[in-house]
Amino acid sequence: MRGSGPSRPLVGKIVGWVNGKAKALPYLFESARVGCDGKLEADMRLALGKSALILILVASGGLCLAQETPADLHGLKIKPIVGPPTPTPFPLDLHTGRYDTLEFRAQEAMTEPDRLLAASAESEIARRAELQGFKLGDDTGWGYEQAVCPVFPDHLILEYSRINGAGDVTLFSAVVPRGSEGHVRVIPVRRRSYSLFTPSSSNSLTINDFNHMVKEEPTGLSVDWLRLSLCYAALAGGHVRASLIAAVPADEQYPMYAPAKLAVSRKGGALVTFVDTKAAGPKAKGGWEMEFAQNGRLLKVKRSDPRGLVVVPMRESVIEAGGEPSK
Repeated sequence: MRGSGPSRPLVGKIVGWVNGKAKALPYLFESARVGCDGKLEADMRLALGKSALILILVASGGLCLAQETPADLHGLKIKPIVGPPTPTPFPLDLHTGRYDTLEFRAQEAMTEPDRLLAASAESEIARRAELQGFKLGDDTGWGYEQAVCPVFPDHLILEYSRINGAGDVTLFSAVVPRGSEGHVRVIPVRRRSYSLFTPSSSNSLTINDFNHMVKEEPTGLSVDWLRLSLCYAALAGGHVRASLIAAVPADEQYPMYAPAKLAVSRKGGALVTFVDTKAAGPKAKGGWEMEFAQNGRLLKVKRSDPRGLVVVPMRESVIEAGGEPSK
């Protein structure tokens, strides 16, 4: 019906609830017109006064509600149904969580501003390190390297180490603020290959320093959940490399571990898990599990022994194909 003839009354039905029961209620349509999709539509006038509108059924076609104005609906309001937002400190974006490692720079490879900042904080680092039992002035053989953490642009992270041979490594991390916020921090990791207290990766002092560093950043919590977790591992003295899904089969390495994952809880918060593929030794715990609160605060860190898939060489076999392929 595309002509412009006189309008005529039409009678339709609407499904509604009356006294708790679904009933078909009569409606009177005073006029009809051609809708936006070329189908017959009707202007509605309510014939019965008390009903709760559930669904409109018009035999000639559906109403084009997307292009109607509130005046055309005669007081009826149409609202899209949107589910509740997912309470998570990190956005569920596929572009995050793709960096599997951090860059570590030797002292001579650092930028000039970073070298000057490290030199200016050397005395304060030595003072705070001595409070933790590390004597930089009296002991020789100390060196440091920078852990480049883009998620902490206002902090310089340095890893101090002294190696006296196999199985005799002393290590601590130092954090120097670039701006006015914060102070120099020293995080003990190992003394002569032994942990000072509880392991630094799950130590409450390491977690507390990490959370304060996040607060001191002008931009707050980074959305890059994996690189943020790798920076925490650097504070705990680790040069980790997370396992990811290889882009092409040729890049797959064995043992093959589960890729890094971000799990979101319905009650809020997030759980980041990844496997350090560089962990070596029969007692090495390469699995990392970091639990974040809904506001982004790191709550706890666990280490585990991951299970990986190993490659087993197969004896080559020759397959002879004959006949014609089926259609």
